[in-house]
This record gives sequence, C-alpha cells and structure tokens, in this order.
Amino acid sequence: MSEQTIVENNSGMGKDIQVPEVVAKRFNWGAFLLSWIWGLGNGTYITLIGLLVCFIPFVGGLIALGCSIWFGIKGNEWAWQNKRFNDVEHFHSYQRKWATAGVIVLFLSFVFWFFLVMLAALLGSGQGSM
Repeated sequence: MSEQTIVENNSGMGKDIQVPEVVAKRFNWGAFLLSWIWGLGNGTYITLIGLLVCFIPFVGGLIALGCSIWFGIKGNEWAWQNKRFNDVEHFHSYQRKWATAGVIVLFLSFVFWFFLVMLAALLGSGQGSM
C-alpha cells in the first residue's frame, strides 16, 4: 500500500498561502497554451498581460511567448492561490481539462492555417492563366 501525503486544502486563500509542492512543481500546459483565456477561468488576471503585449510592434510575439512560458511555470501556483478546489485531485483534473482544451485549440489553429495557405496557393496559381 502506497503512502499518500496529506495536503492541507488552502486553495483559493490568496497569494500569501503556501502552495503544496505536488501542485507547484508541475508545468501548467493550459496556462501556456491558452494564457489569458486560462487566466480568466482561474481567477489569474495577470495573464491578461499576454494579450496586451501581442500588440507591441515587431517584438510583441516574442514577448507574448515569453509570458506564456512564465504562465506555464507559475500557472499551478497562481490557480491554487486564486481559485477554490475540493482537493489536489480535483485541481489536477481541472487543469488537465484546460491542457486538453489548449491542445485542441492549437491543433485546430494549425488545421485552419494549413487550409488558409492551401486556399491562397490555389487562388494564386489561377491568377496567371488568364
């Protein structure tokens, strides 16, 4: 029989609480892939920075990528502090759903851009035959 560590459920108690190591040590893929959308769903409004920096000319995309990496690293800690969860298992289940949604959005984005490029190529190749 494996020994489970008892974790005090202090989720949703604010930024000054001690976040359990089993929560804090993991990378949050939902926060990385969906940044500000994930932030709104987890009461972590600092992620709105990622949305704002996208509009900075020339470097906005790179800054947004850096912010997304930061969100992935700190995401579990912030979500635990800002939103109430039943227990650690509930927390991980909830964050796994965000990660799955992020992967689906990423996949659909690639499919959309692929078809857009193919459509542009098809339309562009028909222009010279007139």
